[in-house]
Amino acid sequence: WVKSRNSYHGQIRLTVDGVRKRKDVYGKTRGEVRDKLREANRQAEAGASPNAKETVAQYLHRWHDSDSTLRAKSIHSRLVNVNRMIPHIGRWKLTELRAKHIEAMYKRLEEELSDHSVKQVNAVLRKALKDALKEGSILYNPIDRVLKQPTAKPREMDKLSSTEVKDLLAINDEWAPLFALLTGTGLRIGEALGMLWDNIDLEVGSLKVTRSLQRVAGVGLIFNEPKTESSRRTIPIGSSVVERLKAHRVSQAEHRLKLGGNWKNQGLVFPNGWGSPMEASRAYRALQRALPKAGIDRHIRVHDLRHTAASLMIENGVPPKVVQAILGHSSYTTTMDIYVHTNPEMLRSATDILDKAISGA
Repeated sequence: WVKSRNSYHGQIRLTVDGVRKRKDVYGKTRGEVRDKLREANRQAEAGASPNAKETVAQYLHRWHDSDSTLRAKSIHSRLVNVNRMIPHIGRWKLTELRAKHIEAMYKRLEEELSDHSVKQVNAVLRKALKDALKEGSILYNPIDRVLKQPTAKPREMDKLSSTEVKDLLAINDEWAPLFALLTGTGLRIGEALGMLWDNIDLEVGSLKVTRSLQRVAGVGLIFNEPKTESSRRTIPIGSSVVERLKAHRVSQAEHRLKLGGNWKNQGLVFPNGWGSPMEASRAYRALQRALPKAGIDRHIRVHDLRHTAASLMIENGVPPKVVQAILGHSSYTTTMDIYVHTNPEMLRSATDILDKAISGA
Protein backbone atom coordinates (compact mmCIF):
# COMPACT_ATOMS: atom_id res chain seq x y z
CA TRP A 1 0.00 0.00 0.00
CA VAL A 2 1.25 3.46 -0.88
CA LYS A 3 -0.59 6.61 -0.01
CA SER A 4 -0.14 9.59 -2.32
CA ARG A 5 -1.66 13.03 -1.88
CA ASN A 6 -5.34 12.16 -2.23
CA SER A 7 -5.38 8.47 -3.03
CA TYR A 8 -4.03 5.00 -2.25
CA HIS A 9 -2.02 2.88 -4.61
CA GLY A 10 -2.00 -0.92 -4.56
CA GLN A 11 -0.06 -3.47 -6.58
CA ILE A 12 -0.49 -7.18 -7.26
CA ARG A 13 1.39 -9.69 -9.43
CA LEU A 14 -0.81 -11.94 -11.55
CA THR A 15 -0.45 -14.73 -14.07
CA VAL A 16 -2.73 -14.33 -17.09
CA ASP A 17 -2.57 -16.94 -19.87
CA GLY A 18 0.80 -18.09 -18.53
CA VAL A 19 2.28 -14.58 -18.51
CA ARG A 20 3.33 -12.83 -15.32
CA LYS A 21 1.98 -9.30 -15.10
CA ARG A 22 2.01 -6.51 -12.58
CA LYS A 23 -1.28 -4.79 -11.86
CA ASP A 24 -1.47 -1.30 -10.35
CA VAL A 25 -4.72 0.11 -8.99
CA TYR A 26 -5.66 3.40 -7.39
CA GLY A 27 -8.47 4.52 -5.12
CA LYS A 28 -9.51 7.19 -2.67
CA THR A 29 -9.58 4.73 0.24
CA ARG A 30 -7.75 1.56 1.25
CA GLY A 31 -11.06 -0.33 0.93
CA GLU A 32 -11.56 0.81 -2.66
CA VAL A 33 -8.05 -0.29 -3.59
CA ARG A 34 -8.55 -3.63 -1.83
CA ASP A 35 -11.77 -4.27 -3.78
CA LYS A 36 -10.04 -3.45 -7.07
CA LEU A 37 -7.16 -5.80 -6.27
CA ARG A 38 -9.60 -8.60 -5.46
CA GLU A 39 -11.45 -7.95 -8.73
CA ALA A 40 -8.18 -8.07 -10.65
CA ASN A 41 -7.31 -11.37 -9.00
CA ARG A 42 -10.75 -12.83 -9.87
CA GLN A 43 -10.35 -11.76 -13.48
CA ALA A 44 -6.92 -13.37 -13.68
CA GLU A 45 -8.27 -16.64 -12.24
CA ALA A 46 -11.10 -16.54 -14.82
CA GLY A 47 -8.62 -16.04 -17.63
CA ALA A 48 -9.87 -12.52 -18.34
CA SER A 49 -7.48 -9.84 -19.52
CA PRO A 50 -9.46 -6.60 -19.55
CA ASN A 51 -8.13 -3.29 -20.73
CA ALA A 52 -8.86 -1.07 -17.76
CA LYS A 53 -8.62 2.07 -19.89
CA GLU A 54 -10.97 1.01 -22.72
CA THR A 55 -14.29 2.84 -22.59
CA VAL A 56 -17.63 1.41 -23.66
CA ALA A 57 -17.54 3.72 -26.70
CA GLN A 58 -14.10 2.48 -27.72
CA TYR A 59 -15.12 -1.13 -27.27
CA LEU A 60 -18.39 -0.76 -29.19
CA HIS A 61 -16.58 0.79 -32.15
CA ARG A 62 -13.93 -1.93 -32.03
CA TRP A 63 -16.62 -4.58 -31.81
CA HIS A 64 -18.68 -3.08 -34.63
CA ASP A 65 -15.68 -3.11 -36.97
CA SER A 66 -14.60 -6.65 -36.07
CA ASP A 67 -17.11 -8.77 -38.02
CA SER A 68 -16.63 -8.60 -41.79
CA THR A 69 -19.09 -11.43 -42.46
CA LEU A 70 -22.22 -9.39 -41.70
CA ARG A 71 -24.55 -8.24 -44.44
CA ALA A 72 -24.46 -4.53 -45.29
CA LYS A 73 -27.88 -3.92 -43.75
CA SER A 74 -26.87 -5.67 -40.52
CA ILE A 75 -23.68 -3.60 -40.32
CA HIS A 76 -25.69 -0.41 -40.74
CA SER A 77 -28.24 -1.51 -38.14
CA ARG A 78 -25.47 -2.24 -35.64
CA LEU A 79 -23.90 1.17 -36.21
CA VAL A 80 -27.23 2.95 -35.77
CA ASN A 81 -27.77 1.25 -32.42
CA VAL A 82 -24.17 1.74 -31.29
CA ASN A 83 -24.56 5.47 -31.98
CA ARG A 84 -27.78 5.46 -29.93
CA MET A 85 -25.95 3.99 -26.94
CA ILE A 86 -22.71 5.95 -26.88
CA PRO A 87 -24.13 9.30 -25.65
CA HIS A 88 -25.56 7.49 -22.61
CA ILE A 89 -23.00 4.84 -21.61
CA GLY A 90 -20.01 5.49 -23.87
CA ARG A 91 -18.03 7.42 -21.26
CA TRP A 92 -17.91 4.55 -18.77
CA LYS A 93 -14.95 2.20 -18.66
CA LEU A 94 -16.05 -1.14 -20.09
CA THR A 95 -14.96 -2.91 -16.91
CA GLU A 96 -17.01 -0.45 -14.83
CA LEU A 97 -20.26 -0.70 -16.80
CA ARG A 98 -23.06 -1.77 -14.48
CA ALA A 99 -26.73 -2.73 -14.79
CA LYS A 100 -27.80 0.61 -13.30
CA HIS A 101 -26.03 2.47 -16.13
CA ILE A 102 -27.81 0.34 -18.73
CA GLU A 103 -31.19 0.76 -17.02
CA ALA A 104 -30.73 4.53 -16.92
CA MET A 105 -29.92 4.49 -20.65
CA TYR A 106 -33.07 2.53 -21.46
CA LYS A 107 -35.16 4.96 -19.45
CA ARG A 108 -33.81 7.93 -21.42
CA LEU A 109 -34.08 6.16 -24.77
CA GLU A 110 -37.71 5.29 -24.08
CA GLU A 111 -38.41 9.04 -24.07
CA GLU A 112 -36.84 9.43 -27.52
CA LEU A 113 -37.47 6.19 -29.41
CA SER A 114 -40.20 3.63 -30.04
CA ASP A 115 -40.40 0.46 -27.95
CA HIS A 116 -39.23 -1.51 -30.97
CA SER A 117 -36.12 0.67 -31.36
CA VAL A 118 -35.19 0.36 -27.68
CA LYS A 119 -35.58 -3.40 -27.96
CA GLN A 120 -33.14 -3.31 -30.90
CA VAL A 121 -30.64 -1.38 -28.78
CA ASN A 122 -30.97 -4.03 -26.10
CA ALA A 123 -30.34 -6.84 -28.59
CA VAL A 124 -27.21 -5.19 -30.01
CA LEU A 125 -25.79 -4.35 -26.58
CA ARG A 126 -26.47 -7.88 -25.35
CA LYS A 127 -24.54 -9.34 -28.29
CA ALA A 128 -21.67 -6.85 -27.84
CA LEU A 129 -21.31 -7.60 -24.14
CA LYS A 130 -21.62 -11.34 -24.74
CA ASP A 131 -18.66 -11.08 -27.12
CA ALA A 132 -16.76 -8.93 -24.61
CA LEU A 133 -17.27 -11.63 -21.98
CA LYS A 134 -16.15 -14.32 -24.41
CA GLU A 135 -12.93 -12.48 -25.28
CA GLY A 136 -12.16 -11.82 -21.62
CA SER A 137 -12.66 -8.06 -21.69
CA ILE A 138 -15.19 -8.29 -18.85
CA LEU A 139 -15.65 -10.83 -16.09
CA TYR A 140 -19.45 -10.86 -16.12
CA ASN A 141 -22.16 -9.45 -18.36
CA PRO A 142 -23.89 -6.51 -16.62
CA ILE A 143 -26.90 -6.72 -18.95
CA ASP A 144 -27.82 -10.03 -17.31
CA ARG A 145 -28.46 -8.08 -14.11
CA VAL A 146 -30.88 -5.64 -15.71
CA LEU A 147 -34.16 -6.45 -14.01
CA LYS A 148 -36.50 -5.10 -16.70
CA GLN A 149 -35.43 -5.87 -20.24
CA PRO A 150 -37.00 -3.68 -22.98
CA THR A 151 -40.01 -5.19 -24.68
CA ALA A 152 -42.13 -4.14 -27.63
CA LYS A 153 -45.74 -4.87 -28.39
CA PRO A 154 -46.16 -6.96 -31.55
CA ARG A 155 -46.81 -4.73 -34.52
CA GLU A 156 -50.41 -4.65 -35.64
CA MET A 157 -50.90 -7.16 -38.43
CA ASP A 158 -53.66 -6.63 -40.93
CA LYS A 159 -54.64 -8.76 -43.89
CA LEU A 160 -57.06 -8.83 -46.79
CA SER A 161 -59.91 -11.27 -47.13
CA SER A 162 -60.07 -13.43 -50.24
CA THR A 163 -62.82 -11.14 -51.57
CA GLU A 164 -60.67 -8.06 -50.98
CA VAL A 165 -57.75 -9.69 -52.78
CA LYS A 166 -60.00 -10.31 -55.79
CA ASP A 167 -61.17 -6.69 -55.70
CA LEU A 168 -57.59 -5.42 -55.51
CA LEU A 169 -56.40 -7.55 -58.41
CA ALA A 170 -59.50 -6.70 -60.46
CA ILE A 171 -58.05 -3.21 -60.95
CA ASN A 172 -55.67 -4.97 -63.34
CA ASP A 173 -53.21 -2.12 -63.80
CA GLU A 174 -49.41 -2.33 -64.16
CA TRP A 175 -49.07 -3.18 -60.46
CA ALA A 176 -51.51 -6.10 -60.45
CA PRO A 177 -48.85 -8.72 -61.41
CA LEU A 178 -46.68 -7.71 -58.43
CA PHE A 179 -49.62 -7.69 -55.99
CA ALA A 180 -50.78 -11.03 -57.41
CA LEU A 181 -47.33 -12.53 -56.84
CA LEU A 182 -47.12 -11.22 -53.28
CA THR A 183 -50.57 -12.46 -52.27
CA GLY A 184 -50.18 -15.69 -54.25
CA THR A 185 -46.82 -16.76 -52.83
CA GLY A 186 -46.19 -14.79 -49.62
CA LEU A 187 -42.89 -13.45 -50.95
CA ARG A 188 -41.25 -10.57 -49.11
CA ILE A 189 -41.26 -7.38 -51.16
CA GLY A 190 -37.46 -7.44 -51.35
CA GLU A 191 -37.55 -11.00 -52.67
CA ALA A 192 -40.08 -10.04 -55.35
CA LEU A 193 -38.14 -6.95 -56.45
CA GLY A 194 -34.91 -8.95 -56.60
CA MET A 195 -36.52 -11.76 -58.64
CA LEU A 196 -35.02 -12.62 -62.04
CA TRP A 197 -36.94 -14.01 -64.97
CA ASP A 198 -34.30 -16.76 -65.05
CA ASN A 199 -35.54 -17.91 -61.66
CA ILE A 200 -39.17 -18.27 -62.75
CA ASP A 201 -40.44 -21.27 -64.71
CA LEU A 202 -43.82 -20.26 -66.08
CA GLU A 203 -44.34 -23.60 -67.78
CA VAL A 204 -43.89 -25.64 -64.63
CA GLY A 205 -45.31 -22.91 -62.41
CA SER A 206 -42.55 -22.34 -59.85
CA LEU A 207 -39.93 -19.82 -58.80
CA LYS A 208 -36.66 -19.87 -56.88
CA VAL A 209 -35.80 -17.33 -54.20
CA THR A 210 -32.04 -16.74 -54.38
CA ARG A 211 -31.65 -13.11 -53.33
CA SER A 212 -33.41 -10.01 -52.05
CA LEU A 213 -33.29 -6.33 -52.98
CA GLN A 214 -32.75 -3.99 -50.03
CA ARG A 215 -31.92 -0.36 -49.46
CA VAL A 216 -29.02 0.30 -47.11
CA ALA A 217 -28.53 3.84 -45.80
CA GLY A 218 -25.38 5.40 -47.19
CA VAL A 219 -24.99 2.61 -49.75
CA GLY A 220 -28.17 2.46 -51.83
CA LEU A 221 -30.01 -0.48 -53.34
CA ILE A 222 -28.14 -3.77 -53.09
CA PHE A 223 -28.87 -7.42 -53.73
CA ASN A 224 -28.40 -9.65 -50.69
CA GLU A 225 -28.10 -13.39 -50.41
CA PRO A 226 -30.93 -15.00 -48.38
CA LYS A 227 -30.34 -14.48 -44.68
CA THR A 228 -31.02 -18.13 -43.82
CA GLU A 229 -31.13 -21.40 -45.70
CA SER A 230 -34.88 -21.47 -45.16
CA SER A 231 -35.20 -18.22 -47.11
CA ARG A 232 -33.48 -19.85 -50.09
CA ARG A 233 -36.40 -21.85 -51.40
CA THR A 234 -38.45 -22.99 -54.39
CA ILE A 235 -42.13 -22.06 -54.39
CA PRO A 236 -44.93 -23.35 -56.63
CA ILE A 237 -46.97 -20.65 -58.39
CA GLY A 238 -50.72 -20.94 -58.87
CA SER A 239 -52.17 -20.82 -62.38
CA SER A 240 -53.81 -17.40 -61.94
CA VAL A 241 -50.48 -15.87 -60.89
CA VAL A 242 -48.72 -17.62 -63.77
CA GLU A 243 -51.14 -16.06 -66.27
CA ARG A 244 -50.58 -12.59 -64.84
CA LEU A 245 -46.80 -13.04 -65.00
CA LYS A 246 -46.99 -14.19 -68.62
CA ALA A 247 -48.99 -11.08 -69.54
CA HIS A 248 -46.54 -8.96 -67.55
CA ARG A 249 -43.57 -10.43 -69.42
CA VAL A 250 -45.17 -9.57 -72.77
CA SER A 251 -45.93 -6.03 -71.60
CA GLN A 252 -42.39 -5.60 -70.33
CA ALA A 253 -40.93 -6.81 -73.63
CA GLU A 254 -43.01 -4.23 -75.52
CA HIS A 255 -41.85 -1.47 -73.19
CA ARG A 256 -38.23 -2.60 -73.57
CA LEU A 257 -38.48 -2.35 -77.37
CA LYS A 258 -39.78 1.22 -77.09
CA LEU A 259 -36.85 2.30 -74.94
CA GLY A 260 -34.26 0.54 -77.10
CA GLY A 261 -30.72 1.27 -75.89
CA ASN A 262 -32.01 3.21 -72.89
CA TRP A 263 -33.29 -0.01 -71.30
CA LYS A 264 -30.95 -1.24 -68.54
CA ASN A 265 -31.46 -4.95 -68.95
CA GLN A 266 -30.78 -6.71 -65.64
CA GLY A 267 -33.27 -9.50 -66.14
CA LEU A 268 -35.52 -8.28 -63.33
CA VAL A 269 -39.16 -9.30 -63.20
CA PHE A 270 -40.19 -6.04 -61.53
CA PRO A 271 -37.68 -3.31 -62.38
CA ASN A 272 -38.32 0.41 -62.57
CA GLY A 273 -39.32 2.01 -65.85
CA TRP A 274 -35.77 1.81 -67.18
CA GLY A 275 -34.95 -1.77 -66.25
CA SER A 276 -32.96 -0.98 -63.09
CA PRO A 277 -33.83 -2.12 -59.53
CA MET A 278 -36.99 -0.51 -58.19
CA GLU A 279 -37.49 1.14 -54.81
CA ALA A 280 -39.94 -0.70 -52.53
CA SER A 281 -41.48 2.67 -51.64
CA ARG A 282 -42.94 2.85 -55.17
CA ALA A 283 -44.85 -0.37 -54.57
CA TYR A 284 -46.10 1.01 -51.25
CA ARG A 285 -47.42 4.19 -52.89
CA ALA A 286 -49.04 2.18 -55.68
CA LEU A 287 -50.82 0.00 -53.12
CA GLN A 288 -52.12 3.05 -51.24
CA ARG A 289 -53.56 4.38 -54.50
CA ALA A 290 -55.14 1.03 -55.35
CA LEU A 291 -56.81 0.29 -52.01
CA PRO A 292 -59.54 2.99 -52.27
CA LYS A 293 -60.23 1.94 -55.85
CA ALA A 294 -60.82 -1.59 -54.58
CA GLY A 295 -63.18 -0.30 -51.89
CA ILE A 296 -60.75 -1.06 -49.05
CA ASP A 297 -60.64 1.76 -46.50
CA ARG A 298 -58.04 0.26 -44.11
CA HIS A 299 -54.33 1.02 -44.01
CA ILE A 300 -52.67 -2.01 -45.60
CA ARG A 301 -48.89 -2.19 -45.98
CA VAL A 302 -47.15 -4.05 -48.78
CA HIS A 303 -45.84 -6.46 -46.13
CA ASP A 304 -49.46 -7.18 -45.16
CA LEU A 305 -49.88 -8.90 -48.53
CA ARG A 306 -47.43 -11.51 -47.23
CA HIS A 307 -49.55 -11.80 -44.07
CA THR A 308 -52.59 -12.16 -46.32
CA ALA A 309 -51.05 -15.08 -48.20
CA ALA A 310 -50.11 -16.89 -45.01
CA SER A 311 -53.43 -16.29 -43.28
CA LEU A 312 -55.48 -17.43 -46.26
CA MET A 313 -53.45 -20.62 -46.49
CA ILE A 314 -53.92 -21.34 -42.78
CA GLU A 315 -57.65 -20.53 -42.91
CA ASN A 316 -58.11 -22.91 -45.83
CA GLY A 317 -56.46 -25.85 -44.12
CA VAL A 318 -52.86 -25.70 -45.32
CA PRO A 319 -50.68 -27.25 -42.57
CA PRO A 320 -48.56 -24.64 -40.74
CA LYS A 321 -45.41 -26.63 -41.51
CA VAL A 322 -46.11 -26.21 -45.23
CA VAL A 323 -46.84 -22.51 -44.75
CA GLN A 324 -43.49 -22.21 -42.97
CA ALA A 325 -41.68 -23.68 -45.98
CA ILE A 326 -43.47 -21.39 -48.44
CA LEU A 327 -42.80 -18.25 -46.38
CA GLY A 328 -39.18 -19.19 -45.74
CA HIS A 329 -39.44 -18.93 -41.94
CA SER A 330 -36.42 -20.51 -40.26
CA SER A 331 -38.53 -21.35 -37.21
CA TYR A 332 -41.81 -23.25 -37.09
CA THR A 333 -42.58 -21.33 -33.91
CA THR A 334 -42.58 -18.06 -35.85
CA THR A 335 -45.25 -19.35 -38.22
CA MET A 336 -47.35 -20.71 -35.36
CA ASP A 337 -47.07 -17.57 -33.22
CA ILE A 338 -47.99 -15.15 -36.00
CA TYR A 339 -50.56 -16.99 -38.07
CA VAL A 340 -52.14 -19.64 -35.88
CA HIS A 341 -52.29 -18.36 -32.30
CA THR A 342 -53.62 -14.95 -33.39
CA ASN A 343 -56.17 -16.25 -35.87
CA PRO A 344 -59.66 -16.16 -34.29
CA GLU A 345 -61.25 -17.96 -37.26
CA MET A 346 -58.91 -20.91 -36.79
CA LEU A 347 -59.54 -20.99 -33.04
CA ARG A 348 -63.31 -20.95 -33.55
CA SER A 349 -63.10 -23.69 -36.16
CA ALA A 350 -60.96 -25.82 -33.84
CA THR A 351 -63.34 -25.51 -30.90
CA ASP A 352 -66.36 -26.23 -33.16
CA ILE A 353 -64.68 -29.46 -34.30
CA LEU A 354 -63.87 -30.34 -30.71
CA ASP A 355 -67.44 -29.63 -29.64
CA LYS A 356 -68.79 -32.00 -32.28
CA ALA A 357 -66.35 -34.67 -31.16
CA ILE A 358 -67.29 -34.55 -27.49
CA SER A 359 -71.02 -34.03 -28.01
CA GLY A 360 -71.37 -36.85 -30.52
CA ALA A 361 -73.07 -34.54 -33.02
